[in-house]
Amino acid sequence: MTVVATALFAPLLTASPAPAAGTHKPADCRPALQVLASLPGSGDSRVKGLGPNGLAVGGSHGLPVYWTGARVHRVPLPAGFTGGEVAAVNAKGLMAGSLNGAGRSAAFSFRVGAHKVTLLPEGAHAADVNDRGLIVGDGGTSGALVGLEWDGARIARRLKPPAGYSLVSVTALNNAGQIAGSGEAVKDDESWSAGLTWPAKRGAAAVPLQRFWPAGVPYDYWYPRDIDRAGRIVGTYDDVRLDTLTPTQWLPPYTTENQVGYLGERTSGTFEAISPTTNVSVGTARDSHMVGPFPPETAPPIQAQIWPGTGPLLALPRLSPEGPSEAFAVSDDQRVGGAAADATATSRAVIWTCALRQAYRP
Repeated sequence: MTVVATALFAPLLTASPAPAAGTHKPADCRPALQVLASLPGSGDSRVKGLGPNGLAVGGSHGLPVYWTGARVHRVPLPAGFTGGEVAAVNAKGLMAGSLNGAGRSAAFSFRVGAHKVTLLPEGAHAADVNDRGLIVGDGGTSGALVGLEWDGARIARRLKPPAGYSLVSVTALNNAGQIAGSGEAVKDDESWSAGLTWPAKRGAAAVPLQRFWPAGVPYDYWYPRDIDRAGRIVGTYDDVRLDTLTPTQWLPPYTTENQVGYLGERTSGTFEAISPTTNVSVGTARDSHMVGPFPPETAPPIQAQIWPGTGPLLALPRLSPEGPSEAFAVSDDQRVGGAAADATATSRAVIWTCALRQAYRP
């Protein structure tokens, strides 16, 4: 099914900051906030990945969809499945995501024009796909979570966590085949968390990103979310004692991490994605119930944020003045995909074009 929407363009809210040094600036870049069509009915829509030639992927009203321009298209559901989401798309238009229904979930791949999805063996969730067509996610048949890499419709390798760790997530891979995720270790009734990376070489052991971190720190959790072609990893550090999320970047050789800080006076935030080559990261700014502001209901709505790779975090314009917004994907040509609430408080799938030129300091 295809639904068409007029592309709406929100006015810029502030003067644009200068783009970061080394950031790719497309010649035809025009700052705009484009609203994409939603499926009929009620529910949220969001963009989770950005592909070539105006292709975007994500979910609408709990169903997996893709967009060509502003048009929304359903991904066909196999029998027994009632919903899902497309998590990622590569530069050649290959999509990957997850389906759900009747108490089960399944990983899948799909291409525009195909009559049905390809279910990935043993897969419960597919998180990312690279330009070589490799897909990563998780699944398993024994009850324990297993990281998986698929090449086409076959399992290419199983992603074991480091010794002493159990797997929490597999979230991203780059074109070199390097993979990111997270794990948790338990020893003597104490647990601790670490980001993980698997080298591209098959059979190579996973490496904890927090190798220096002392064992037995039960309040700190690390969640890598994306990895670029240079091996830069972005994600979120979660300090559960203070109810704060902190946008974080790990750089090779991964001996430390860079906690970027917060957007303006916000007290929490995430990184969800990094562009393939230009070191631009996006996520969502929010506030901690422990750190403030007080009372918590005085905090502004969550807001999509962008980081040029240096300097402070910047805000992306809202769709409506008091509407929450989130960012989940970013491309080298400065498109940012996510969700934003309109004046009726309906969450719409959106794309910020030429994002750095419309980003601003609060």
